[in-house]
Amino acid sequence: MTGIAWQEWAPPLDPPATGGLPLEAAQALADAHWDEDPHLCSALQWEAYAALLPPTPTVAQVATGQQSVSYSPPMPGGEYGTALARAAWHRSFLGTLHSAPLRVAWPH
Repeated sequence: MTGIAWQEWAPPLDPPATGGLPLEAAQALADAHWDEDPHLCSALQWEAYAALLPPTPTVAQVATGQQSVSYSPPMPGGEYGTALARAAWHRSFLGTLHSAPLRVAWPH
């Protein structure tokens, strides 16, 4: 995609952010998918980042006393939930269900 660097759509990267998606893994996904489909690339990067985070409990309903809000389906909260939501947002641009071919081995 012209004009947008993959890093602008990527999750936190390690380095510089400790605990982020390892830069080598993000770069491997970008090399494999960015030119072909930037949204697929970003969705895969956010999903890979989410896989590194501890899962958080899902939230089905929030009540404040004055009002309540229900979520259907329930969504995880915290950074884990945010990462999954961003991956889902990028996947919403794909039109159909896409999966990455299993051709990229992440360096260790």
